[in-house]
Amino acid sequence: MSLGCQVLHRLTRRATFVAAVGCMLLVIILFSALKLTRRTEPRVVDLELSRRIAEQLRPDQDDLAAIGQHVFSAYFDTRATLGNRKYVRIVAVLDIKAYESDFICQFLHESGRMSFSTVARKSAIGAGMGYNNHYYKEFVLSCPIGNDTRSATFVFVQTGDAAQRSQVLRVRHNPLSLGKQPADQQQIINCVSVTFGNPNEHRLIEWLEAQRLLKMDKVELHFYHVLNKNFEAVAQSYSAEGFLNVRKIGCPFCDPADSDLKLLLMSPAINQCLYENLGGYKYTAVFDLDEIIVPQQHPDYPSMLAALEKVSTSSFAFRNWYHFNELGEDSTVDSRMHMLRHPYRTKEESQIGYSAKSIHRSCCVVALQNHFSWEDAPKPNTRMSIYHVAVDIGVNEHYKKCHFYPNECKAMTAVKDRKDGSRLKKLIGKRLKAEFRSKERQVFS
Repeated sequence: MSLGCQVLHRLTRRATFVAAVGCMLLVIILFSALKLTRRTEPRVVDLELSRRIAEQLRPDQDDLAAIGQHVFSAYFDTRATLGNRKYVRIVAVLDIKAYESDFICQFLHESGRMSFSTVARKSAIGAGMGYNNHYYKEFVLSCPIGNDTRSATFVFVQTGDAAQRSQVLRVRHNPLSLGKQPADQQQIINCVSVTFGNPNEHRLIEWLEAQRLLKMDKVELHFYHVLNKNFEAVAQSYSAEGFLNVRKIGCPFCDPADSDLKLLLMSPAINQCLYENLGGYKYTAVFDLDEIIVPQQHPDYPSMLAALEKVSTSSFAFRNWYHFNELGEDSTVDSRMHMLRHPYRTKEESQIGYSAKSIHRSCCVVALQNHFSWEDAPKPNTRMSIYHVAVDIGVNEHYKKCHFYPNECKAMTAVKDRKDGSRLKKLIGKRLKAEFRSKERQVFS
């Protein structure tokens, strides 16, 4: 072989070797890059979960569309009366015809990754309502959790077979879960749902000022849809002062053709208020815009409740004195005021247990309805669930049109039998008139 051929042969072999090594290096680099990509790039399921969370977590829960279940809110419950257990309480309206199986609470860590699941216990907070082959019913779903609340930052609810799931909710803290001590609690909050009628702005002022004079610490008002702009202006004024919290609550199952469906929002709103404010108030009252619980022997709520403190009960129930419209008016009172203008009441109070309104010990109730607690905490340290307060201690003064059968209303609204029995008027009448006029000028001047 000539010298030239030998040189060419050596160069060819060296080029082949370099090319082979280069290919091997290229393969290694590509393989390493692929492994690195697999380690750092989120899986499709993680991307989908992140998208779902980002899509469905919103500052307000009032417009959330639901998939099968109508889930409104979720709160931590860390009360000592739960027997060393902690829960997430989910307020919901369920179509019980479609979902008769168990519900699973699926929790997500604060990182967005799945953490654990538990079986929800359903506590009814209403009788429900049928509509268009559905039967909607109100519930509080109770989901046990561990001590690390970070692993329960988000939650969604699904059926046992995972066929349907709700939207993802952020589990919200309340004063108790954030560490507020009992000694720092205020005394009493009133949780109210405005789900019927056409609320009047002047009645709202009179009603709120009366509660403020009776030393109610806070009123929380939930409503679905209010067309009265003056009513909203009054609510915003009290909200700016810190006396009133205003919440809008959505109704994804409501139908304009059936206005009764929004009554299904009443109990969810009350329970949402209870759990949002756990640890903030010793007592939770529940009475509506056309009524007010009035102490009979004491000047205000704190002194009345102090007198009842030793009664070992979860809830105090107050019987009704009805101030029916048909009983007449006191024409000397400003026509814009309703309660003071209707001092006349029925001859007798309502029977024990009939449509009573309650003040609950916030430590000791789990599932509230508009009149009573339907479920108490397992270890409330009380001897009874409900104590019917004597009418000489406190009553619920109820201002409305007579709602009984016509013959009963005729007998109950006979003017000759009416009583001038407004304790509210005697207790705070003069001050209430002055505060009412002052607020009217402030809002509508």
